[in-house]
Order: sequence, then structure tokens, then C-alpha cells
Amino acid sequence: MGGRLELWGGNQRLVYALWREDGARLETTGLVDAVSGELLTPITAQTAVRVARAAVGSIAPLVRVERLLRGDHYFMGNEHRGAFPVYRVRFGDERATAVYVSERSGTIHAVATRATRITTWLGTVPHWLYLQWLYYDHPDAWTWVNLILPGVAVLLGLTGVIYGVLQLFPRRHLGHWRISGYRGMSLWHHVAGMVCGLLVLTWALSGVFELLGASSEPRAGQAEQVRGGPVQWDAIRVSEAAALARLRSSVAGPVVPKAIDLVQFDGLPGYAFRLEAGRTYWVDARSGEPRGDLSTEAIRHAAERVMGPAAHAVALERLGAYDTYYYARHGREKHLPVWRVSFDDEQRSVLYLDAVSGVPTGFVDADVRVWRWWREGLHDIDWPGLNNNRPWWDLVVLPLMIGGTISALTGVWLLFRRLKRMTGCG
Repeated sequence: MGGRLELWGGNQRLVYALWREDGARLETTGLVDAVSGELLTPITAQTAVRVARAAVGSIAPLVRVERLLRGDHYFMGNEHRGAFPVYRVRFGDERATAVYVSERSGTIHAVATRATRITTWLGTVPHWLYLQWLYYDHPDAWTWVNLILPGVAVLLGLTGVIYGVLQLFPRRHLGHWRISGYRGMSLWHHVAGMVCGLLVLTWALSGVFELLGASSEPRAGQAEQVRGGPVQWDAIRVSEAAALARLRSSVAGPVVPKAIDLVQFDGLPGYAFRLEAGRTYWVDARSGEPRGDLSTEAIRHAAERVMGPAAHAVALERLGAYDTYYYARHGREKHLPVWRVSFDDEQRSVLYLDAVSGVPTGFVDADVRVWRWWREGLHDIDWPGLNNNRPWWDLVVLPLMIGGTISALTGVWLLFRRLKRMTGCG
């Protein structure tokens, strides 16, 4: 369905990375040498080492290479399902780096160091219960555990908040206006629960929602609708080199492409030149004619074809910054600039398209809006004005996390103290 001309591997070999669609995702399925036409994938272990060295440097001593058919604790998750098999290339550098290189695409999908391993076991594994035997061998059980445990936490938290409210000012009828009748660790738990109890509840409840609901990713088939069918390979008349020459003659300033994507828009194949500083230009692969952004009419026509005859575009806006529903998080950046096309259907759908290539980059409807607030809004505090606005996000989230942690840890301590008394230990 398309591909990219790029430099690959430690020796910066010029290759074509060929893509295919997997639902809404683009996956690299193979590499072809751009000079000789040689098929380079699936790659060998020796090639994986050379690719991995590009990430760690040439002087790092090689420890071993392992071929993995499924992920380990440091490279796990549904978003990586298309990467396997992978080579895990371990180095003996001071950070104990391991690089994960896909056998099928020759792409580096992850890099793990000593620091990331520690934070994974302290954060990711207990948070998502990423235990290999559970996640891979019993996926249905893993899903149910991740639904039931937060549900239990919601129930316990709710009863705790109710009981804690009833225990506020317990002797006020006697004229004692002490806020809590507890002392020591019980007092800490009571006060922390009252201050951060609602937060604990929303975090636990939204934790259930993490596995549910729609995302703002493009829907399967939308990219094909924008392309106007399969890529018309036989319509290509202009090479990448000729297209680059035409672009350099028509654009002011240096034109040094980081990558060249072969994409198709409305049945017309072309090259999307990805330049430094986020600039992108498109060159028609038939005529060699370059252009910048797509016109509003072209975007309207493509977007309405994606949505079908029942929906009509009512607003088109070019976004150079994120909005409430189309935004980035660390490690999950989204493309800019984009066209935001709003529709008049019952769902008030919004389609986001790359400003130059027209490739769908996001989709929002009524379900996405609801889940955006119940899931990301409650669980990750992804609120407008705070999201991607450091240090204000930290100043809000860190105190809340500390309060929630105190509430949870003091509760665990009180539980063990009660169990100790019940069993007569000590």
C-alpha cells in the first residue's frame, strides 16, 4: 500500500521500507535495497547486531543475541504485536543496553537499559500486571484480572470514603471539634483518605476503563478510502531523484529530506518529502509537480468519501497545535500540521488528515469523546491547559499521587496490623 525511501542500519544503507495496513496501523513488512533491488528481510542475527549498534555505538561489547517469538517484560504490549519475531541484542556497556530489532522489518522497536528495567518492575509490570505467563499464556484471564481488581478497588475505596465521612468530627456533640477520632497511622489514613479519597476512586474506576472504549486512532479502511483504492504503481513516471530536483528548484532554502514516502491521494501517487523542522512537501509521481498543503476542496472531497454520503463536512480547520481530542502524550506523539474536518452526522464525527499527504491521523466521534474524559481525563489527568504543559502538570499531579500513595500505603499497613492481631502473631 506504500513505502518509504530511507537510510537504514549502521552502514546507512539506502532502502525501500514497504508498508501494509494492519487495521489502523501501518506496519513495515520488508526492506528492499534501493540500489540493487535485493530483498533484505527477514534479517539475520548478524544484521540485527549491526542495526542495534547504530543505537548504542560501535565500541559497546556484544554480550549475546537472542531470537524472541514473543515479548519479555521490557518489550510487551498489544501495539508491538506486528514486530515479532525480534532479535534481542544485549551489549556490555555501562547501561547494560538491550536493543529489540524486528526480524521482519529490520526496525528498532525498543531499547532497554538498566534504568528502564528498574522502572519497568516498579511501575509498568505491577500497574498492568505484565507477567509473561499471565499475559501471553492466559490472555483472557489477564483481561479479566485487569477488570476485576480495579473494580474491587473501587468498591473498597467507596466504602472507605463513606465510612471516613461518617467518622469526621466524631465527638462534636460533646464540643470536641477534633477532625478525626483516630491517632497515629490510623489518623494519617483517615485524613489522606478524606483529602484524596475521590482521586483514589477515580483512578481505580478509570483503570477499569483503560481496557475499554474507543480510541482516537483512525479506523480501519479510512486510509484506503483517502488513497482512492490500491496504489497505482504503473502510473509512476517520475523517480525520487527527479522529484527531489523539481522540489529543490521550486522551494526556497535547503531541501534535505529525512525520508521520502510513497503515498497516494485520491488515486494520484506521489512522494511526500519529510524535511527538517517538520516541513513536508508532496510531488506528483506522474508529472513531477510539487505542492505544499492540500487545498480545502481536496480535503473536503476526500473526507466526505471516507465518511460516506450520509455525512457532510461543515467545518475545515488547519491545526498547527493540538486540540482537546487530538493531542500528544510522551512517547505517543501525533502528527502536525493536520486538517480537522468536522461533520454533521449524529456522532458529530471529526476526521484529522495530514495537511500535505492527506493520510488519516485521527478520528473522533461521540464514543471517543466520552471515553476521552472517563479514561484519559480521570486516569492520566490529560486536561486542556495541563496536558503537555510542564511544570504545571507536575505541580497538580505529583501532590495528588503522593496523597493517593499515602492513603494506599497506610491502608495496607493497617490491614497487616489487623491481620497480625487476629492471628495472634507477635
